[in-house]
Amino acid sequence: MRMILLSIHSSPLGPAGARDTGGMSTYLRGLSGALGQAGHRIDIFTRAVDPAEEVIQEIYPNVRLIHLDDGLGLLDKIELYPHCPTIAAALERFCRREGKKYQIIFSHYWLSGCVGRILQQHWNIPHLIMFHTLGRAKNEACPGEHEPDIRIEEEEALARGSDRIIVAAQPEKEKLLGYYGLSPAKVSVIPGGIDLHLFQTLDREEAREQVGLGRQKIILAVGRIEPVKGFDLLIRAVGMLPMEEKFKLVIVGGDDHSRSRIVRLKETAAELGITGKVIFKGLIDHDQLLLYYNAADVTVMASHYESFGLVALESIACGTPVIAGPVGIIPELLTPGRRNSLGCLVIERTPAAWAAAIGQALLCPEPIKQADIDMKLIPYKWPAIAAQVAAECRTLTVLI
Repeated sequence: MRMILLSIHSSPLGPAGARDTGGMSTYLRGLSGALGQAGHRIDIFTRAVDPAEEVIQEIYPNVRLIHLDDGLGLLDKIELYPHCPTIAAALERFCRREGKKYQIIFSHYWLSGCVGRILQQHWNIPHLIMFHTLGRAKNEACPGEHEPDIRIEEEEALARGSDRIIVAAQPEKEKLLGYYGLSPAKVSVIPGGIDLHLFQTLDREEAREQVGLGRQKIILAVGRIEPVKGFDLLIRAVGMLPMEEKFKLVIVGGDDHSRSRIVRLKETAAELGITGKVIFKGLIDHDQLLLYYNAADVTVMASHYESFGLVALESIACGTPVIAGPVGIIPELLTPGRRNSLGCLVIERTPAAWAAAIGQALLCPEPIKQADIDMKLIPYKWPAIAAQVAAECRTLTVLI
């Protein structure tokens, strides 16, 4: 198949953990690579905001990343919305110059969906969308999030107007059906995947030495520094652990745009008297995450809301148990109120509940067996995920 993937506001090659790059970028790289390997022709369009960027990069066999010159320059994410017609026009000009035609449009995030909708109307081909997160869900789950009304309005319009929606976990499908009264047949659950060539078990002591974390116990958290990620709750939970214990909370993620939030989190740590136990590592290369997962005794996801939960899979693949709330795919991995080798699911959003789970994991570590890792991660291998997405696309091209 010939497919166009839209990632207008964020390049799939952007740094993981920055403000506008995260799980969606990882998803696009993994999915496109597996689709290309299967013989499909994939063009991913993003915006060129740096004159030094190459216009076209072949990032995998059969996969091109096209940095589209729309003449708009550097704009903040929400500032792109009024310019969606301009971006769509620039994309169409590029396709005319190259003589390119596609069988399906697969948009990622609502802004890409707004561009994809224009192309859908002009080209009369199916439009598939994956929101990755829903603005309404973020606002409802986390008081600190304030997604704009226009995003929420457009997500509803796109949910109703697109030909098919893909979500990465069953709870996300239930949200869409509940919010918009869609037919269940319109929303397909296909999980994200994980790169098992990258994420695998290493010797813990060697990993700690490589990242310079010493011999103390490590609590790891990975993600963009946003209210929805629940870092405030995590720091308050860590503040309730016995201070005589030798441990560090290591937070990976965040960029210059996160500076004010990091300052507030550091102030919270200072109020609790744990400044020396909380380390902010900032952005690191995605392939370096392997070392941090392997160095950690436990990975904690205190998120109010996740549409998938990739961090949990990456941590488990590295043999490190996870403590998380009932978000995304977590209920499929962990059992509420009962700890197993994969970790523990925490229902209550109180520092005491999270401190108890973290303390138990540090006090009584239970290594994950390789057999359990292999069995649990079978459904999340990229070739299998790509085959499911391709099957959805074939269905649409036949029906429309």
